Amino acid sequence: MKQGLSVKLTANSLTGRAIGMAFFAVFGGIWLALGLYAAGQLTVVSVLMTVSCVMALLAGAAYLSRQSERFPRVANDPAQGRMFGWVNFGQWIVIAIVVVSLGRMHQEHYVINAIALIVGVHFLPLARLFHYALHYVTGALMVVWAVATVWLVPAESLQSVTAMGTGLLLWLSAGATLGMALARTRRARVEMAW
Repeated sequence: MKQGLSVKLTANSLTGRAIGMAFFAVFGGIWLALGLYAAGQLTVVSVLMTVSCVMALLAGAAYLSRQSERFPRVANDPAQGRMFGWVNFGQWIVIAIVVVSLGRMHQEHYVINAIALIVGVHFLPLARLFHYALHYVTGALMVVWAVATVWLVPAESLQSVTAMGTGLLLWLSAGATLGMALARTRRARVEMAW
């Protein structure tokens, strides 16, 4: 299911993009809430704004999922699902090991950066697995962000700035996914009309 323009668009690929958007929306919101909490800015207004953005992205994902019904469904590849499970399982194992290790070394202030780095790296095999180049971009930006903030952000703001930036990157990726997928569905419908 390569996402090149010459490859036929399927319900599976659109549904996959919608599911990915939903995950990015929710986890982006969690990262932002964590950053706001670390900055002492978690208020009723900031929570309502965060929840509103999550809901808007989830609505976009639901719309994209409904659009997928217009396209043919192909058989799912069980190997792809297994590999997805292994990549995510590996990510959580590495996160657990790194968090415990940083705690034992009394370097807890780097935990958020380490998690953001690991999450960014985990997008790289997913990009190949799902034939979706935007995951390379998202993963690379998250890795760069996690590393750059260690050097560029004062220690007292490191966790909040890193978490908020990570959340925004996930939301931007979700928005880009929606925009690209909808543009692709419009092109495909025009081509089918001919």
